[in-house]
Amino acid sequence: MALRTLAGRWRAGAAVAAAIAAGGTVAYCEDPKGVGFDPEALERGAKALREINKSPYAKKVFELTREQERTKQAEASKDEAQYKVYAEQQRKETEKARWDEQRKTMQQDAQAKAQLAQYEDELARKRGESEHQKNRERNRELVTLQEQSVRNQEAEKRRIQEQIEGERRATEKYKANLEKEVEREKALAEAEGRIKENRENEDVNRRAMQLRLEEERKKLVEAINTTFTNLGSGTLALLTDKEKLGTALAGLTVLALGVYSAREGTRVAGQVFSRWLGTPKLVRDTSRRWFWQRGASATKSSEEVKKDFSDIVLPGQMHDHVRALAAVTANTKRHGAPFRHMLFYGPPGTGKTMAAKRLAKTSGLDYAIMSGGDVAPLGGQAVTQLHDMFDWAERSRRGLLLFIDEADAFLSQRGQQQMSEGLRGALNAVLFRTGDQSRDFAVVLATNRPGDLDSAILDRMDEALEFGLPGVSERQQILSLYLDQYIFKAGTVEGGAGAATSRGLWQRFSSMLRGRSSSPDQIQVETFTPGMLQEAAQKTEGFSGRELAKLMASMQAAVYGSAQATLTHKMWFRVLNMKVREHSQRQAFLEGHHTVN
Repeated sequence: MALRTLAGRWRAGAAVAAAIAAGGTVAYCEDPKGVGFDPEALERGAKALREINKSPYAKKVFELTREQERTKQAEASKDEAQYKVYAEQQRKETEKARWDEQRKTMQQDAQAKAQLAQYEDELARKRGESEHQKNRERNRELVTLQEQSVRNQEAEKRRIQEQIEGERRATEKYKANLEKEVEREKALAEAEGRIKENRENEDVNRRAMQLRLEEERKKLVEAINTTFTNLGSGTLALLTDKEKLGTALAGLTVLALGVYSAREGTRVAGQVFSRWLGTPKLVRDTSRRWFWQRGASATKSSEEVKKDFSDIVLPGQMHDHVRALAAVTANTKRHGAPFRHMLFYGPPGTGKTMAAKRLAKTSGLDYAIMSGGDVAPLGGQAVTQLHDMFDWAERSRRGLLLFIDEADAFLSQRGQQQMSEGLRGALNAVLFRTGDQSRDFAVVLATNRPGDLDSAILDRMDEALEFGLPGVSERQQILSLYLDQYIFKAGTVEGGAGAATSRGLWQRFSSMLRGRSSSPDQIQVETFTPGMLQEAAQKTEGFSGRELAKLMASMQAAVYGSAQATLTHKMWFRVLNMKVREHSQRQAFLEGHHTVN
């Protein structure tokens, strides 16, 4: 213990001495007295050295100190080696971190490049789409300009044609009036000549007529006397001769039997003729003819089918659908396959009957039209007449399209309590005759209320077409057609609504006997523009095709009701506004919102 204490003191003194020898400062403190050097440290160091020198263990102290120094050096070398190992680990970890950071940086660069390439592709795609959209818009504008140019050209062409047509009508009217005046003058001259001739020969004609009447009277009296004389002698001879009397009675009996047989035979033959060649009572209209009916017509091309439907205005898809049905029906007939039954439904006056007639004409079939409202009054006879009608349809040489209008009147659902036995039997008869597809006839049902039809009837229908109200463009086309027929062509052969020229000689003769003109006057049109037709099409929202036809018929009646038979701008809009108000009132009646003040 003492040795360790001495060693400690020696180290302290050695440290102080070494510090002093090196010219350093052992201790410097800030004492309160203001002196910066501590002399006690030197004294303590010197004292420690003296004690060490005096101690018998001084040599051991030096050895122990040297051993401790070597131990410390070994520990320092170990610490240095550990530090180097630690530094190497730190360097490796730093290098690893650097490479990880570099790899992440490379990955981020690759990802950024991929995102940049994707962004550039997206920009290129958007740029291409933008260019494509611009090209489409440019093409659309070009097409619009071309269509506008075509419309302008057609409008100009129509205007020129209307002007030429107007001049032609004026020329024809002037020519007709001139011819009429010449004929009238000629007839007056001939009548005056005959009157003058009769007046000059009045005495001669009177004497000749008296002589002729006297001779005819004498001949008539002689004939009567001769007839009664012969009858009297014959009757007397018959009554006096029994053989002649028996022969006369036998002849009268044979004559009576012959008359009775002829009457009954005629009645039976009439029934057979009516059954095979007549038209059933339920059929209101038909194109079927017997003695001059042709056989199957040739198949029409698509252009001919379009021409057949050119004067029927329907929405675009519906028009194409009906024409396709006509082509399919024609091909079905040509191949001898069974026909397909169809259902036409929609508001009244939308062209269902007209489309059915034109479909039959285009496909080469006859058509027959019946109304469902005619079935209910027949009662128990409805079934028989329906079977007769279907038998008659099956005997058509060309095939027949049977159009049943107002089908819901007798083909309604069987669950209704108010359905009579006659209507139920009529429904069953139609179901029986349409249960199998036929190669002789096709049934087309038309109704405004398809939901009222029996489910079995709906199941028999192979095609269902909805005829909706016309849009603005369709209304303008319909108005243009009826305007041309009822106004521009009035007083000609093609005039509509009863304003056509009498075609036959008998019709002209009948009109002359009744003191009427054989043809109405042609209508003059004052300042009519296409804008008036467009405005009328816009104002007639909700009008059906039949209502538009009635509008033009009312326009024609208003013109003929005027003094000059001229359609003016004011008259056009007066009739148009009146018909629009009437349509609104009818709609109010249907909806139950109309009140009478």
